[in-house]
Amino acid sequence: MPYEEREHTADILMHVSAPDVPTLFEECGHALMDVMYRGSARSDCQYSFAVTGTDHEQLLQAFLSELLCLTETENVVFSEITVTIDDGSLTACLAGEPFDRKIHAGGTEVKGISFCGLAISRQNDEYVLDILFDV
Repeated sequence: MPYEEREHTADILMHVSAPDVPTLFEECGHALMDVMYRGSARSDCQYSFAVTGTDHEQLLQAFLSELLCLTETENVVFSEITVTIDDGSLTACLAGEPFDRKIHAGGTEVKGISFCGLAISRQNDEYVLDILFDV
Protein backbone atom coordinates (compact mmCIF):
# COMPACT_ATOMS: atom_id res chain seq x y z
CA MET A 1 0.00 0.00 0.00
CA PRO A 2 1.46 3.37 -0.95
CA TYR A 3 0.26 5.12 2.23
CA GLU A 4 -0.93 4.34 5.72
CA GLU A 5 -1.94 6.29 8.77
CA ARG A 6 0.40 6.22 11.75
CA GLU A 7 -0.33 7.13 15.34
CA HIS A 8 -0.05 10.77 16.34
CA THR A 9 -1.25 12.56 19.46
CA ALA A 10 -3.24 15.39 17.88
CA ASP A 11 -3.12 15.40 14.08
CA ILE A 12 -3.07 12.85 11.26
CA LEU A 13 0.33 11.40 10.37
CA MET A 14 0.57 9.55 7.06
CA HIS A 15 3.50 7.38 5.97
CA VAL A 16 3.79 7.45 2.16
CA SER A 17 6.06 5.54 -0.22
CA ALA A 18 6.49 5.41 -4.00
CA PRO A 19 9.05 4.37 -6.62
CA ASP A 20 9.72 7.97 -7.74
CA VAL A 21 9.19 11.52 -6.50
CA PRO A 22 6.24 12.52 -8.75
CA THR A 23 4.37 9.35 -7.75
CA LEU A 24 5.19 10.07 -4.09
CA PHE A 25 3.54 13.49 -4.46
CA GLU A 26 0.51 11.93 -6.19
CA GLU A 27 0.12 9.38 -3.38
CA CYS A 28 0.31 12.18 -0.80
CA GLY A 29 -2.53 13.90 -2.67
CA HIS A 30 -4.59 10.70 -2.65
CA ALA A 31 -3.89 10.27 1.08
CA LEU A 32 -5.15 13.81 1.69
CA MET A 33 -8.35 13.10 -0.26
CA ASP A 34 -8.88 9.81 1.63
CA VAL A 35 -8.53 11.58 4.98
CA MET A 36 -10.94 14.36 4.01
CA TYR A 37 -13.61 12.42 2.11
CA ARG A 38 -15.31 9.03 2.05
CA GLY A 39 -16.55 7.14 -0.98
CA SER A 40 -15.17 7.30 -4.48
CA ALA A 41 -15.28 10.16 -6.97
CA ARG A 42 -15.76 10.16 -10.71
CA SER A 43 -13.60 12.19 -13.09
CA ASP A 44 -16.27 14.65 -14.22
CA CYS A 45 -14.29 17.89 -13.98
CA GLN A 46 -10.66 18.81 -14.56
CA TYR A 47 -8.40 21.34 -12.86
CA SER A 48 -4.71 22.18 -13.02
CA PHE A 49 -2.30 24.40 -11.14
CA ALA A 50 1.42 25.04 -10.76
CA VAL A 51 3.56 25.77 -7.70
CA THR A 52 7.26 26.36 -7.11
CA GLY A 53 9.69 25.49 -4.34
CA THR A 54 13.40 25.47 -3.57
CA ASP A 55 13.49 21.74 -2.69
CA HIS A 56 11.21 18.70 -2.82
CA GLU A 57 9.88 19.22 0.71
CA GLN A 58 8.91 22.83 0.04
CA LEU A 59 7.42 21.81 -3.30
CA LEU A 60 5.36 19.06 -1.65
CA GLN A 61 4.07 21.39 1.06
CA ALA A 62 3.09 23.98 -1.59
CA PHE A 63 1.42 21.31 -3.75
CA LEU A 64 -0.63 19.83 -0.91
CA SER A 65 -1.58 23.27 0.41
CA GLU A 66 -2.82 24.29 -3.04
CA LEU A 67 -4.69 20.98 -3.40
CA LEU A 68 -6.31 21.54 0.00
CA CYS A 69 -7.32 25.09 -0.95
CA LEU A 70 -8.70 24.00 -4.32
CA THR A 71 -10.76 21.12 -2.94
CA GLU A 72 -12.31 23.44 -0.35
CA THR A 73 -12.92 26.51 -2.53
CA GLU A 74 -14.19 24.58 -5.57
CA ASN A 75 -16.03 21.97 -3.44
CA VAL A 76 -14.53 19.14 -5.52
CA VAL A 77 -13.32 15.68 -4.47
CA PHE A 78 -10.34 14.67 -6.60
CA SER A 79 -9.96 11.07 -7.76
CA GLU A 80 -7.14 11.47 -10.29
CA ILE A 81 -3.93 13.36 -9.53
CA THR A 82 -1.02 13.60 -11.96
CA VAL A 83 2.13 15.49 -11.02
CA THR A 84 4.99 16.67 -13.21
CA ILE A 85 8.12 18.09 -11.55
CA ASP A 86 10.72 20.07 -13.45
CA ASP A 87 13.55 22.14 -11.95
CA GLY A 88 11.80 23.57 -8.88
CA SER A 89 8.32 23.75 -10.33
CA LEU A 90 5.40 21.37 -10.17
CA THR A 91 2.36 21.11 -12.40
CA ALA A 92 -0.66 19.18 -11.14
CA CYS A 93 -3.49 17.92 -13.35
CA LEU A 94 -6.55 16.83 -11.38
CA ALA A 95 -9.89 15.21 -12.12
CA GLY A 96 -12.82 14.73 -9.77
CA GLU A 97 -16.45 15.47 -9.08
CA PRO A 98 -18.41 17.98 -7.02
CA PHE A 99 -18.72 17.09 -3.33
CA ASP A 100 -21.90 15.14 -2.60
CA ARG A 101 -22.76 14.79 1.09
CA LYS A 102 -24.46 11.43 0.48
CA ILE A 103 -21.27 9.98 -1.06
CA HIS A 104 -18.30 11.87 0.38
CA ALA A 105 -19.28 13.02 3.90
CA GLY A 106 -17.68 11.48 6.96
CA GLY A 107 -14.04 12.42 6.48
CA THR A 108 -11.85 14.58 8.68
CA GLU A 109 -11.43 18.31 8.14
CA VAL A 110 -7.81 19.15 7.35
CA LYS A 111 -6.78 22.71 8.22
CA GLY A 112 -3.27 22.67 6.81
CA ILE A 113 -0.16 20.78 5.77
CA SER A 114 2.65 20.83 8.33
CA PHE A 115 6.37 21.24 7.67
CA CYS A 116 7.01 19.51 11.01
CA GLY A 117 9.22 16.47 10.35
CA LEU A 118 8.69 16.66 6.59
CA ALA A 119 11.68 14.97 4.98
CA ILE A 120 11.73 12.87 1.82
CA SER A 121 14.25 10.04 1.92
CA ARG A 122 15.19 7.05 -0.18
CA GLN A 123 14.89 3.61 1.42
CA ASN A 124 15.09 0.23 -0.31
CA ASP A 125 14.59 1.62 -3.84
CA GLU A 126 11.61 3.74 -2.75
CA TYR A 127 11.04 7.34 -1.80
CA VAL A 128 9.35 7.65 1.60
CA LEU A 129 8.12 10.34 3.94
CA ASP A 130 5.91 10.98 6.91
CA ILE A 131 3.54 13.90 6.42
CA LEU A 132 1.43 15.58 9.07
CA PHE A 133 -2.04 16.89 8.23
CA ASP A 134 -3.18 19.52 10.74
CA VAL A 135 -6.74 18.79 11.84
